[in-house]
This record gives sequence, structure tokens and C-alpha cells, in this order.
Amino acid sequence: MKRIFRINSLALWMVVIPMAIAILYYALFAVNRYVSSAQAVVRQAGNDAEAMVPGLAMMIAGVNPASREETLYLREYILSTDMMQVLDDKLQWRKHFEQQRRDPLFWIFDTTSQEDELDFYRRLVQAYYDETTGLLAVEVQALTPKFAQEVLQTILDESDRFVNELSHSLAHEQLRFAESELALARHKYEEKKRAMVDFQANSEYLNAQSSAEARATIIATLEGDLTREKAKLKALMSSLGNNTPQVRQQRVRIDAMSRQLEVEKKSLLSSDKGDKLNVIAAAYRDREIDVGLAEETYKAAMAAAENARIEATKKIRSLVRVVSPNMPQEAIYPERIYNLFTILIGLLLLYGVVRFVIATIEDHRD
Repeated sequence: MKRIFRINSLALWMVVIPMAIAILYYALFAVNRYVSSAQAVVRQAGNDAEAMVPGLAMMIAGVNPASREETLYLREYILSTDMMQVLDDKLQWRKHFEQQRRDPLFWIFDTTSQEDELDFYRRLVQAYYDETTGLLAVEVQALTPKFAQEVLQTILDESDRFVNELSHSLAHEQLRFAESELALARHKYEEKKRAMVDFQANSEYLNAQSSAEARATIIATLEGDLTREKAKLKALMSSLGNNTPQVRQQRVRIDAMSRQLEVEKKSLLSSDKGDKLNVIAAAYRDREIDVGLAEETYKAAMAAAENARIEATKKIRSLVRVVSPNMPQEAIYPERIYNLFTILIGLLLLYGVVRFVIATIEDHRD
């Protein structure tokens, strides 16, 4: 008899009383909560052909890694204190739950700390990222259908602003980097040009490379003329004597041409440390290459800075609303029957475990 009483008492405290409290709560205290939902994705602005892809095709194809990363950033922002503060400032979100005093589980106090309020906020605002489609699903619970829709609409509007500011901040960082690289490239280009001008002034050649090529052409011409004059001298000597005026005159001409050729060669060619035209031309060529490279780098930096400036002024990424916030027609939460049934099953399982433990202990005692 005593054992039956203990069993009944155990069932009363572990099953009947908790179940009665749960029924009392769901029947009298639990407030209806309406859910508004939406789906969105952060999409990167692309070319015109990409922009014409319909939403369903975009969902099937997914989003690029950059958009995925920013969608995850957006999810964290939606569940942050910053978003909660925006909702409180624009819609008095906190007051909406302070005014109801019926449901103790969904009642926020005036003295609630920011950390506890954030935990409470995350119970009512949830965001899920789908790895397959790249979509961000957002659900908002509220005590009225209209307020649930307003809260979700405000979240999406603020999210659009956040995505735009985030993309622009990244673009402005790239612009600042591109402009710094442009300034550095311009400085190097100016340095190389000044070095070229100084070299031209010191060497007294505007274009040592062209001057060397012109001098080489003169030498080649002189060598050809000298060869022809020597051939002509041999022809004269075959028919005239060595002391005839024609032969002596031809020899004088050949000697003059030989001396001139020697002078031209000495002015063109010298050792590595000489100051002749070939060394000057080689040094000029080095400076010409430096100026050319600096100019190409400057042009590339200018193009990069212009592209970064264009990117910073346009909307690089935007929040595409695949499913707009809906106006709920009926309360989804609390699921009274489901929750009560779940509680009953849980209490019965707990009661069964406790009964089994007690029975095992009593058998050992016997």
C-alpha cells in the first residue's frame, strides 16, 4: 500500500502537476505570436547579360563567393544589437513586448539588461542562410500581424542600406589604395623624366641612340666609299705610273677618307668607362627603358584609379528580395497541441526513467 502511494505521489509530482501547469499556461497565459517571413540574397552587380537572368535561375545557379560572404555578414548584422537598436528607434520594438503582461515568457522588463534583451530579440528574429541556394531566410515574430510585417520590412530596408554601405566602404578602400599607387607611380615617372633630361643636358645629345645610329651610318658610308676609292687606285696604277698626278691625287683622297673614318670610329667606339657615343647611347637606352616602364606603370595606375573611382560611385551590390515580407493571417505560435503533447511525452519518459531507477534500488535492497 505504501509502495502504491509512493508511485501515485511520484506520478502526481512528475506528470500530473507539471502537465496541469503547462495546460494552464497555454490556455490562459500564452499569447499568440504572428510570423512574417521573407527571403533575400546579396547580389553583386555584373554585366547586362547577367542582370537579365531571372530570379529562379539565379537561385539555381547560386551566388558568387563574394556575395555569399556578404550575405553571412548581413545575417550577423540582422541578429546584432545594432539592428535591435534600429528597430527600437523606428518602431518602438521593445515597448511592443513591454506592454503585454500576460505571458511571462515573452515579457520584457524595463530593467532588462542589453545582453538579456539581445537574447530575447534573437528568440523572436531568426535568420537562416541556405548554402544550396545562397538565400537568406528571415522570420520575425510579433504580437500582431501588422507589427510583424513592419518589423521585417524595416529589417530588409536597413539591410539594404548596410549592404550598400559595406560595398561602398570596400570600394572606397580600393579607391584610396589605387590613388596612393597612382601618386607613387606619378612620382617615379617624374623622377625618371628628370633623370633623362639631366642626362641629355650632361651628354649634350638629345637622343644618343639616334646619334649613334647616324654615326654608324656615316662610318658604313665612309667604309664603302673608301673601298671604292682603293679599287679605283688599283685600276689607275695598272695603267699609270706611281708618280703620275692622277695616282698621287687618288692616294691623297684615300688618305683623307681613312683619317676621317678613323676619327668617326674613335668618336663612336670606346671602352665601358669611356665617354664615347656608344657608351652614352647605352646609358641613354637604359634611361629610356626606365622612363618607358615608369610611363606604363603610371598609365596602368591611372586606369586602375579611374576604375576604382567608378566602382565607388555606383551601387556595387544590392539586396535582392526574392520573397517580400508577408502579412500573416493567423498565429503560428504557440503550437499548443503539439507543445502539450511533446511535454506529456517528455514527462512520461522522465517518469519512466525515475521509476526504473527507484525499482532497481528497491530490488537491490531486497
